[in-house]
Amino acid sequence: MNKISKKSMLEAADWLVKQQEKPLTPAEQAQLEHWQQSSDNNRFAWQRAQRFINQVDTLPKDIAYAVLNRPDDKERRLNIGKLALLLATGPIAWGAYKTVENQHWRADYRTAKGQMKRVTLPDGTQVTLNTATAFDAFFDGKERLLALREGEIQLHVANVTSQDFKPFIVSTQEAFLSPLEANFTVRQYRHATRLGVIEGRVEAVPKFADHKEKNIILTGHQAELSDHSLLSHETLSADTISWLDSMLAVHNMPLHRFIQEVSRYHRGLLRVSPEIENIQISGAFPIADVNIILNMLSNTYPIDIKHHLGNYWITLEAV
Repeated sequence: MNKISKKSMLEAADWLVKQQEKPLTPAEQAQLEHWQQSSDNNRFAWQRAQRFINQVDTLPKDIAYAVLNRPDDKERRLNIGKLALLLATGPIAWGAYKTVENQHWRADYRTAKGQMKRVTLPDGTQVTLNTATAFDAFFDGKERLLALREGEIQLHVANVTSQDFKPFIVSTQEAFLSPLEANFTVRQYRHATRLGVIEGRVEAVPKFADHKEKNIILTGHQAELSDHSLLSHETLSADTISWLDSMLAVHNMPLHRFIQEVSRYHRGLLRVSPEIENIQISGAFPIADVNIILNMLSNTYPIDIKHHLGNYWITLEAV
């Protein structure tokens, strides 16, 4: 049996989900064919994916429906990592799904709302997880792959000299990021990936770009990518990395967007009245305590803070 790289498995899983969402356009079909022909790994991964789709009825319904049959489910693409593992393990392991489900299907590393933590991966790479973040790590002695499901991370990629390890790869919903001894941040938005390079260099490749364009992002720069293209490339903003100092830094951000950012750290509901949602907010705010942020807002702007259901539901209204 051909050994297929996890990178090819993830790409095959991504193509499979894309194909199930809606019929591929002629351009997308050409991209898929080009991807298959670009390497034996990709070709074997796609063959495995086709066998998988022909046997999907043998899958547990929660995975089959979540991955393939619910086009309106915004969480569905987060199951690509699970699907890639199913492709890698094959039909024998599918039958043993429930045993695996109880042990390893959830994200390898995760933080809750308001929680931050640092972990060390098997190769020595250090990863800091921001609030509400989850990722899987695939290390088999030869490959180093981190699949970011949601949230935001900072990575200090270890300098591995052993020939047993291939280059480190970060996979998001939109892109593959290949760093070399880099210190950088990655945030998963709903339809975009934001990369900020603090030190080193990172190659960023949109997953479905026409020509697999390779964008090199250097020290002191940041980029935003869709799954088809580089959306922006600019100087690294202090706002992008302020969370590493436990701060939320913004400049002229509309209040409704600012509260969306604050909501990432609040275990409850935050709402903004329409009449004040476009107030421009600037400053640096401590993310460790949402109440301090709200007090700073009410002391600086014409905003009144209303608490409901204890501290769970909070509404920002005009004074």
